Amino acid sequence: MLFVGAPLLAWLWRRRRATAPRAAGATAAPAAPLSRLGQLERAFQAILASHVPDQRARDGDGLARALRAAGVDSAVAEHVKRLRDRLRASRYGPRGLGDAAELSAEVAQVLEVLGADSGRKGRREVTVIALLLLVGLGGTLAGQGQTPSAEALYDAGALRAASDSFAARAAAEPRVPAHWYNLGATLYRAGADGKATAAWVVAADLAPRDPLVRRARDLLPAPDAPSEALLAPGLVTPAEAALVAGAFWLATWAAVAARRRRSVILALALACGGAAGIAAREGLRRARPLAIVLNHASPVRVAPYWGASPAYTVEAGAALLVERRDGSWLEVRRDDGVHGWVLSTEVSRP
Repeated sequence: MLFVGAPLLAWLWRRRRATAPRAAGATAAPAAPLSRLGQLERAFQAILASHVPDQRARDGDGLARALRAAGVDSAVAEHVKRLRDRLRASRYGPRGLGDAAELSAEVAQVLEVLGADSGRKGRREVTVIALLLLVGLGGTLAGQGQTPSAEALYDAGALRAASDSFAARAAAEPRVPAHWYNLGATLYRAGADGKATAAWVVAADLAPRDPLVRRARDLLPAPDAPSEALLAPGLVTPAEAALVAGAFWLATWAAVAARRRRSVILALALACGGAAGIAAREGLRRARPLAIVLNHASPVRVAPYWGASPAYTVEAGAALLVERRDGSWLEVRRDDGVHGWVLSTEVSRP
């Protein structure tokens, strides 16, 4: 819709401007304003609908009974029914002078009465909802008092339990960068540098400009230059770049519809193409089959079995690209010549 709709709307807008009538009398006359009685009648119908949602009951002879069922006093309900009939006679009956001022005053008085009832009813509903919210909040706070939070476990030094809690949060809400950052901080404090790097890589992909996440990446740099190139985060997410590209796309066709200069249209089109290219590049970078080594001195073997000799040794936090899988083994490679097999349990796939 965004890709096809913008050019189509621009074409329709230019065609509409080209075929618009130029006659002086082509503009429609503005609608006549409502009278005082008409305004009151509209408000009267609206407040009736709030008390009696059923239109058939509201328009039929059972209006007074429906109002009484809604909690309106019997005398007021009968008076409202008679007033509705008088308003109908005033609008649809024979065209006479009538006493519009008296009828307007009566409608205004009834509106005040019904409005007061509706306000009291609304206040009662708000009070009940507030009480329910307070009860629910009290139960939540009581539940929190029984189970310590992940932050409390982290402060107390229970790093294993804290990391499990943060991992559960990240699994439940994988699009929240704070969960991944907290998980990485807990693992880093526990000495699991490889797992901390994997968590912080996810946090950097979700919030690439967050200062805390960037400082964490500086605190735990990659063990080698090829891994640093693979783990370097971009400045924007693919969704952000795509949003900017969509805005420039709409601006380009808006300029076409408004018959702007070609230089303006060309500049907007180039900006749209650049933002789309950044979005595509970031999307392809994140789609790479990346694997992060978890343990120190992990062997990269020449064949996918235990007896194969290790061809290379990589440190915790090193990044590798996965080519294929063979059972529990992964074939990995890197531009610096590292190529071989590692166990899937020895790496993390962010």
